[in-house]
Amino acid sequence: MKTIIAGTDFTASSINACKYAAFLAEKLECKLVLFNLFEAPIIHSNVGLYGISYTGQKSESHKQTKHLTDQLQRQFPKIKIDYFSTFGGIQIELEKFVKAHQVEAAVMGLATKDKISKFIYGSRGVNLAGKIDCPVIIVPSNYKKHALSKVLLTVDNSEKLHKSSLKGFEKFIIHSKSKLKILHVRTSDEFGSTQLKAVKIADKALAIDIIKSKDLQSGVKKFCAGAGFDLVAVISKKHSAFYNLFFESHTKKVAFASKLPVMAIHE
Repeated sequence: MKTIIAGTDFTASSINACKYAAFLAEKLECKLVLFNLFEAPIIHSNVGLYGISYTGQKSESHKQTKHLTDQLQRQFPKIKIDYFSTFGGIQIELEKFVKAHQVEAAVMGLATKDKISKFIYGSRGVNLAGKIDCPVIIVPSNYKKHALSKVLLTVDNSEKLHKSSLKGFEKFIIHSKSKLKILHVRTSDEFGSTQLKAVKIADKALAIDIIKSKDLQSGVKKFCAGAGFDLVAVISKKHSAFYNLFFESHTKKVAFASKLPVMAIHE
């Protein structure tokens, strides 16, 4: 059975993301799996570092995750909801889960932060984009509408779109019965003429709308204003460690600027 997975650390933003994931699972007729990754504390002492047994942390994680699962099950009785809690690195654990299940998307929350902390700390959901083999949907904490009828896909006209990258996205659009629009944001540092005039998705040739803006996130925000979109999709590219260290990805920029959920499509 196809599955939506959603991570929670029991903060308001992650619980909101889990509710969105439940809405999505109901709409797409998927199973929902909630997960919590807990960490055992490390204590500094005169004899060095030592860890504390994580039995207590594991028990509390299991208890809270089950409680959230029960709450969502009452709100969404039509879907099957399961859960797990584990100790480990989030990317490694999610890679294991994605390989073992038919995962439609991973949903993560994004807490509202000031401009400085956005660049310093980022977000687990944002940092996972393009690194696990399924779409990652990043849900802003203030997004409570939880609708999905109109989707915007941003494309880079200077690069060839790989059909394999859009295969899962096509299924997502078909299953959700969403209306799709395509956008290319032309910035001042872009050279040459537009190469792509249309994109074929789900057997439909869709024209590409073009908007001029100082940067991608500003263009997307302007295009979405009052247009009734429910989700923004961005193709997430893998970069070198050097790039990730010194530059922000397009996904991260759009996610922090957007008032809507942002789907990062794995390239």
